[in-house]
Amino acid sequence: MVDAKAAKSRAKPAAAQSMPRGGGMPPHAHCRICQCPVELKADPRVCKDSECVAELERRETSERRMRTWMLIFFGLFAFTFIGPILLRAAG
Repeated sequence: MVDAKAAKSRAKPAAAQSMPRGGGMPPHAHCRICQCPVELKADPRVCKDSECVAELERRETSERRMRTWMLIFFGLFAFTFIGPILLRAAG
């Protein structure tokens, strides 16, 4: 049978020595487009590359357009089902 306490005591020093203290990299985030490291405080989380900035603007425009169309279709869908019920109740 394996002694769990003895195994833990042998494993801890080896694991502690392999990991450097404080981590090897400073805290950072990654660019949403190319995944390169950027500062944590970068508000649009992209690097300074012009292609990444243009791609982010294109994605945000596309997301806004999609959100607007979804609201329009949801409104039409809701009106299709709720409109007749309201008309029947009023009439």
